[in-house]
Formats: sequence, C-alpha cells, structure tokens
Amino acid sequence: MSRKPIGPDVQKRLWIESMGRCMNPDCQKNLFSEAGDILEKAHIDPYYKNEDNSFDNLVILCPNCHKKFDKLNELTVEQIQIWKQQRHDEIERTFTKKFSSFDEMSKVVQPILNRNRTIFASYFPDNKEMWERFEPEMLVNNARAKHIFEVNRRLFQGNPQYPDSSNLQIIDEFIQHVDEFEMSRDLDEKHRGVLFPEKIDSIFGVEPVHENVLPMTESLEKLIRIRVSEGFKVEAMLGFEQPYVEFVRNATSETLFLDDTPRVRQLYYDNHCFIKTGMRLESLNFAYKMLRSRRIPFAFRSE
Repeated sequence: MSRKPIGPDVQKRLWIESMGRCMNPDCQKNLFSEAGDILEKAHIDPYYKNEDNSFDNLVILCPNCHKKFDKLNELTVEQIQIWKQQRHDEIERTFTKKFSSFDEMSKVVQPILNRNRTIFASYFPDNKEMWERFEPEMLVNNARAKHIFEVNRRLFQGNPQYPDSSNLQIIDEFIQHVDEFEMSRDLDEKHRGVLFPEKIDSIFGVEPVHENVLPMTESLEKLIRIRVSEGFKVEAMLGFEQPYVEFVRNATSETLFLDDTPRVRQLYYDNHCFIKTGMRLESLNFAYKMLRSRRIPFAFRSE
C-alpha cells in the first residue's frame, strides 16, 4: 500500500522551519543549490507505526543525516526533537531582531530579494520542472523577509493619508503576497489576487522602477549634502529624460534615478530630508533639458 501524501501546508511549514539548512545543528548543510534541492523529509516516529504525517512528526534533513537517523540508528528521536526546538528558537531570535537602521536591515534583505529575483527570472514560467525544484527556496526566503518586515515596520517610509505614496503600503502588499503564495502555490500566477510587488526591489535598491520625479528640489539638495558629509563623491545629472545622481565612495557606486520613486522616498525618509518644497524638481529638470536641447552653455554653481 502506498503512503499517504504529506499535506502541502505541512510541507511549507517544514521548508520554512529548515531555513534551507539541514536541521542537524552539527551539519546545517545548505539544502538548495543550482541543481535543485537535496532536502529529505524524515519521520521522527516511523511511518509504519501510526502513519503520522504531521508537522511535529517530520523533520527536514540532508541525505547523509537522514541515513544516519533512519538506516544507521546513529541519531535518536530525542535528538531530533531537540533540534526542532533549537531551530524554532533560532528563527525567533533571527526574525524578531529589531534593526537600528534601514541600511542595517537592507544588508540582510538585499541578498534575499536578489536570490528570489534570479530564481524567478531563470525558471518562471518556461521551465516548470526547475521552478518546482526551486520554489521551496523561494518560500523560505519569502518567510525570512516577511518576518523581518513585520518586526521593523518603523523603518519604512509611510503615508497613511496617501497610501499610493507609501512604502509601508508596498511592504503590506508583499506580506499579503507571501501569505497567498504559500496558500496557493499549486495555482497559476495569473490566478493569484496579489502578485509580487516589484516596487519592493526599488525600495531596497535591487532594481529601479521608473515612475514620477518627486517634486522636492530642497529634499534632494539636503540628501546630497548629507552624502557629501559622509565621504561620497556626488555627481548630479539633470536635464535628461531620466535624471539621476551618482554616489561614489571607496570604489563602489550607487545610481539613484530621480524617477525611482519608492527608492527616493526611502532615502529621504532615512535621512530626514522631507522638507517644504520651494522649487519643483521636475520644473528645474525641464529647464535644464531646454538649455541642453538648444545648446545653451550653463554650469552648476556650488555655494
């Protein structure tokens, strides 16, 4: 007689619990690679005893540790149960951390978003087999990001009066997407109510979006002054269809497109740059475009 399948909800909980690593704390082998996953689900109490496919009776192990437990009897049930508790405690410590700044949080979140972006671009929707192999890794990464965001909401720019101008609204959309993705992973992407909000990649500087130039020239000036005081070399490129500012320090650079609205909002929020608008930036950029198009020489003056 064939075994009963493990329920999809249980599988998701197991993947998230594992955090992509073997549950043996002395092993912690990475279970995801470019070739797919090597994770194996082991029953703590043998399946033949009670056919128990519950979350509490299952654990994710690498093939080697699974063999040690099931075949070689080198690991005990008590050890496995302790491992599950230890991993639970680790998750609590890791994902309930309150970061002191957005930059500190970004160093943890950026690799997660970059990895998920690579998986999605590589396999969805044309390579269903590879997508199904890597989808557990995306579930784990999504859960990581979701927990971090829930604990650190205060670090995101928000605007309760105008939700469409709020990065916190984008974060809430991401959390809703993660919850729906976990519950509906067997459905086609087009059947999901909340798709991945691409603007979240903008917030963390992973991939820009091109929307509208925020009007606050004085806010940009303040941000530039702050960056210069921090040792950045700054070059502002105005008078173009997509104006941008280049920040360079220690051989690393960041290009800030001024129409990458979520990213600009976040930087203004982090650096307390939201101040009253005197000169509208899009008007200033238009004036520079006119000068350039008519080849009228001009220069920026530093005060």
